[in-house]
Amino acid sequence: MSQNYGVLRVVRVRPSADVAPDLQEKYPKGWLPEERLVHLLTHSETTIGRALSNDLILMDPAVSREHARLIHNEHGWQIVNLTTNNVVSVNGRAVAGGSSLPLHPQDFLVLGNTMLQLIAPQIETSDDAPDTKNAASHYTPLNGVVIQPSTPSNGTALNGSKHQLRSPGPKTGFLTPLPPTQLPAEPLMPFEDEGEDDALPPLSPQSELIAQPWENVEENLLGIGVTMQFALSRRIGTRTRWLIAGGGIALLLVCTIIIVLLSSVLGFAPYGTSNLLVALTVPVIPAFFIHLLVNFIDRYEREPWFLRLAAFLWGAIIAIPPAFLIEQNVGTFMDHIVGPNPLLNSIFRGLNAGITEETVKGLGLLLLFLVLRDEFDNITDGIVYGALIGAGFAMVENFVYFVQSPKELLPVLIVGRVVLGWLSHSTFTMCFGATLGYIRHTRVRWQQIVVPVVGYVCAVMLHSVFDFVNLFVTALVLQQPAGSTTIATFSLIAIIGDYIPPFITQIVLLYVLMRALAHEAGVIREFLASEVSDGVVNVDEYALLQNSFQRTREERRILRLKGVKQWLRVKALYQTEIGLAFRKWHVSMGDKPKLGYLQPEDAYRQRIKRLRQEIKVAEQKSS
Repeated sequence: MSQNYGVLRVVRVRPSADVAPDLQEKYPKGWLPEERLVHLLTHSETTIGRALSNDLILMDPAVSREHARLIHNEHGWQIVNLTTNNVVSVNGRAVAGGSSLPLHPQDFLVLGNTMLQLIAPQIETSDDAPDTKNAASHYTPLNGVVIQPSTPSNGTALNGSKHQLRSPGPKTGFLTPLPPTQLPAEPLMPFEDEGEDDALPPLSPQSELIAQPWENVEENLLGIGVTMQFALSRRIGTRTRWLIAGGGIALLLVCTIIIVLLSSVLGFAPYGTSNLLVALTVPVIPAFFIHLLVNFIDRYEREPWFLRLAAFLWGAIIAIPPAFLIEQNVGTFMDHIVGPNPLLNSIFRGLNAGITEETVKGLGLLLLFLVLRDEFDNITDGIVYGALIGAGFAMVENFVYFVQSPKELLPVLIVGRVVLGWLSHSTFTMCFGATLGYIRHTRVRWQQIVVPVVGYVCAVMLHSVFDFVNLFVTALVLQQPAGSTTIATFSLIAIIGDYIPPFITQIVLLYVLMRALAHEAGVIREFLASEVSDGVVNVDEYALLQNSFQRTREERRILRLKGVKQWLRVKALYQTEIGLAFRKWHVSMGDKPKLGYLQPEDAYRQRIKRLRQEIKVAEQKSS
């Protein structure tokens, strides 16, 4: 019976020495390439090579057909070089042909042009285990980055020495020291050889409250989670937090009342019962499909349901009244200046809609990013929140269009705003959201300022062009006599001018999203590696977390066999482990330590321990 002993992670593959220069760009580069893969080690002996008969197949021309054998026994791990001329090394120490070297978890292994890393739990070796202290403690990999042995959470390396945490530098790719985590200073204890007259430090006063044991606390599976605990500043008191929440709810209610008043005062009266029924049902369809799309996109570090709902409500309720009032006032003012000229009128009305609506929708994204920065992790989150804000705004806007329009225009509205344009508003806002999320990927100051501005300008221009084409073609059609063949030509121009730019933008965003999801998997592979060695994350979980489809299938299997409560526990465990990886990535990108004695990394580890204990207890009860 096989079991998962560990994982071999492909870190990098460099081109061969004799490869043509024009093929160099086809090979992955960088300290955290998205192309990294993991190979589960399910047997105590694993053969590695290029032949299909091997347990682990490396498609590397510099690797022999049967290159090496990885052995796991009671003494630990060993790598055996089965070749005489090809390259096998452990942390830069060459392994001669026919001989072996011990391998520790987190060590780097080079076979040919392929660099791998062993990810496995630590093994307590006996006294007669092979001596490995002479192995190289530093290894300079192929791109010149200095890699040191990974350290446990307490900062102590595997061999007992201390190593400083290092991360990629902002420009060169070399590793630069990170500032140490600020921990509370411990009281100095007296030396044992000090005299009796030396004063001892005062004893600490007794605690005012008795702490409850962590083992007896049941995890709140529908709570805010670890990330939200640290998302808001610790300087904000409980009363202030409740005031902020109450203010948000009050703003939501006020905007809802304004929408109702605008609907009655400004004459948003339906032409009939059928119009009202269509207006209340059809606009919900694209919003529903956008929610399904967002749920499919948000595959790794999933956003909390209440933040998803908040983003949707911002677009549906909060953004509508100011956008409508601004557009009405600015439009009336521009009508007096421009006059009846259809071209100028369409240009200014298109700019009015684009600037106003994308600004109001973008403020919701900006507010999420500034206030809840820890929940706004990357480009994927920007796309998710942008899609939801756009979906909410489009749904309410479609309500107005369908209510006000006569029956003759209902087919045109269904085709234009539901079939073809169901994702248009979301596409515009996602441009700004994706570029805002890019800030979390870079520490270059000018990129943090310029890139979101470019995304905002793209959103405004796309929206403005969309409205301009629609308004201008409508004005031209109204000037044509009934039954004119020119109307069909103008309609075709409107369809091409309106929907081709958003479709092209959606293709670009899809490419960006695929790269962002690949990077998320790379973050999980990179920053949970040491947690496997420290026993925080299991080998099975480490391999499962990087494949979102397999993880989803496993969660559904738990739901089907174990019930809803166990399913929620397992989902919470996976998300907490992924959250730990992203928190460590943000620290490597320069996020500062949090106020207080408990850091988010430790809080994530504590929650993982509690959830795993609850899962184990529930399985014992059900068996």
